[in-house]
Amino acid sequence: MPICIRSPASIANLGPGFDIMSLAIIEPYDDIYVEVRRGGNDDIKFVGSYSHYLPSDYRATTLYPVIEEFRRVTGLEFSVRVIVKKEIKPASGLGSSGADAAALTYALNKLLGANLDYKSLINIAASGETAAAGVPHMDNVAASLLGGLVIINPVTGDFVKVEVPSNYWLAVVLAGSKVSTGEMRRVLPSAVDMKDLKNNSAYVSMLVYSLITNNREILGKALMGDSIVEPIRAKFYPHYQVVKDTLLRIGAIGVALSGAGPSLFGVFDREPPKDRISELLNKGGLRDYILIITRPSNVGVHEIPCKELNT
Repeated sequence: MPICIRSPASIANLGPGFDIMSLAIIEPYDDIYVEVRRGGNDDIKFVGSYSHYLPSDYRATTLYPVIEEFRRVTGLEFSVRVIVKKEIKPASGLGSSGADAAALTYALNKLLGANLDYKSLINIAASGETAAAGVPHMDNVAASLLGGLVIINPVTGDFVKVEVPSNYWLAVVLAGSKVSTGEMRRVLPSAVDMKDLKNNSAYVSMLVYSLITNNREILGKALMGDSIVEPIRAKFYPHYQVVKDTLLRIGAIGVALSGAGPSLFGVFDREPPKDRISELLNKGGLRDYILIITRPSNVGVHEIPCKELNT
């Protein structure tokens, strides 16, 4: 029997938590139909608003490494039929590739009866990210799989999930473009000053504390406290300052790049006014952008009815 999965987008890093922290959000999301068959060739199809962003050869996407890894792990000969309804814009900084890898990993684990634990599933899904970033990284796939705020050790794979309070909202501004996630990783230093390490370690801890205790002041400081990654990446995005200034003016608790960018997000303790944000962005000279008002999701990948996807 086929299975259909909804997989949420995610926001990685959240300021100081480079490669170790990611947050699942309710919208946008991708829906994926997965069917396992004996023999034959894989049949992969992309539909939806952003399907045209995906390469025509599915072996260049995050799906292929996941399929191959399940063949290796289970020792089974199988082919898959997959339909991806693509509603998370690729290369936007919202874990688009990770969401698909997470959904397919979850589906194949169930359909093949592999019974792998979440640590193993995260590792398999992360292997798919090599296609997008050049290296397997775990933060986005972990958030899409588990939901909530996920803190993960990329060296050992150990992780914890933190339930995020329901009173927070997010405004996400998709603007500009980046060469690739892999390229945005290559601009980062291979070593950092001990002072910066201490700074980011402290703010990561404070960010988790602030979410658990609903401490608005500490949350804002932590989100905007990164002294290592964001100061470098921000220089590549001309829209960075106008978006940050706008969201703070509207009342954001804190603002930061979403993953490697180009998107930025602001955290609010009430629903932010979409029209007012758009008005200020336009006044600031920003024209070509997408504004998403969403909320954190404590639910990760989950099954949905297949009636709309099997076409």
